[in-house]
Amino acid sequence: MEDVWRIALMGTVFFAIFGLLCGLVLALAAKKFAVKIDPKIEAVRACLPGANCGACGFAGCESYAEAVVTDPACPPNKCAPGKDVVAQKVAALTGKAAGAASPVISVIRCSRNEGNVKKKYSYVGFDTCQGASIAFGGPYECTFACVGYGDCEVACPFHAIHMKDNMPVIDPDLCTGCGVCVKACPKQVLELIPKDAICYVPCNSRDSGKVVSSICGAGCIHCGACTRKAKDVVSMVRDRIEVDYEKLNEESAKAAVWACSKQFIFRYTNPEKQANVVQTIKAEQAAKKAASKAQQQSELEKTA
Repeated sequence: MEDVWRIALMGTVFFAIFGLLCGLVLALAAKKFAVKIDPKIEAVRACLPGANCGACGFAGCESYAEAVVTDPACPPNKCAPGKDVVAQKVAALTGKAAGAASPVISVIRCSRNEGNVKKKYSYVGFDTCQGASIAFGGPYECTFACVGYGDCEVACPFHAIHMKDNMPVIDPDLCTGCGVCVKACPKQVLELIPKDAICYVPCNSRDSGKVVSSICGAGCIHCGACTRKAKDVVSMVRDRIEVDYEKLNEESAKAAVWACSKQFIFRYTNPEKQANVVQTIKAEQAAKKAASKAQQQSELEKTA
């Protein structure tokens, strides 16, 4: 029995000494091979939101913090969620000029519900936009339409998107313009535009006018009226209407909105303004139609 206790004691002493030596070796190795972290990087990282959204073009906040401190060419205003407040803090820590951070917001380029786009089949599978879009381009007749399973809602790190009637609704107060939802959407129906943009295009279709007219009552038929009226601001890029928001102003926005015969393809970002304009346009169209009809009636009476 004494031998057993002696062996147990010797084992305990051995492992204690062995553990102490291993700990000492690891401590010395950690000290020798320790990577020195610039305190500026830690300070910059601490003032970033921590969303790791990747909108800055880097893998996460840690990567951006390191880049903005070590790379003289990396600007301090690339954090979209942080906006001007964070840009000013990063600029102060790095000694760089902050510059103006232009706030952007996500908008949906699809009017599937307004256009009464029908389903071409009932999808059965994983309830994700990525999964549904693989099956014959998605369940809707418009292959460019929002699939409606909410991948963008799940991806948004700021909970700025919620689904309503199988379409994403974006809260402009919560949206930071990080762009995560844009990357998550397999149909590219989400787009970042300046927060103060006057108008935008809620249609993503690249189909011909004939196809669009047959499946969607609110889709762009590619008539080109807006590109002619708002030249150099609105253009057709790869069969889709695009807006140069740097050149967009009240005059060109009005020209584009009024040029569109459907009053759906170009919309003012202000819903109240859009509703008033649509009413005015419809009233003018009705007046012109009535005047034309009256003229025809007058000519008929003259010839009678």
